[in-house]
Amino acid sequence: MPKVEYGHEITVNKSVEEAWAVSEDPSKHSLWIDGLESEELISGEKGMPGSKYKVVVNPGEGQDKFEMTETLLERVPNDHVKMHFDSKDMEFGQSIIFTAKDSSTSSIKTESYIKGKSAMMRSMLGLMEIFGNSFQKQEEVNIDKLKGVVDENTTDYFVEVLTDS
Repeated sequence: MPKVEYGHEITVNKSVEEAWAVSEDPSKHSLWIDGLESEELISGEKGMPGSKYKVVVNPGEGQDKFEMTETLLERVPNDHVKMHFDSKDMEFGQSIIFTAKDSSTSSIKTESYIKGKSAMMRSMLGLMEIFGNSFQKQEEVNIDKLKGVVDENTTDYFVEVLTDS
């Protein structure tokens, strides 16, 4: 199986601007991305297309953590972000698309893929998906957690800073 494609969509009870702000807040990433241990800017300007990050993930008890290089491909605030992840054995791509439904609800949709770099890894990833639907299930877990983090958010990302003239 050359590539496994999957995705998930949720509706949140917040504006698209707030949903975007929550999803972009690094202090909240570990609340909704299972196994995320760290993210570190390694080149480029933070949050700008072309920037690269070292991402360390611990998939779970008894499994070795692994490192990926994330490249931010596209970022249009309140609309979408597109990322590419590269590790020793596989590549992973993800787009997260934000759509306002009205002033107080938004849709967040993911479009993702994973592909192994070797024939053995492609076969293993294919079997994992065919027999366990594991990538789809993990995507649903993470994005459903994002829904909870967004819906329960109390951080005010839009505080106006007043300055003395």
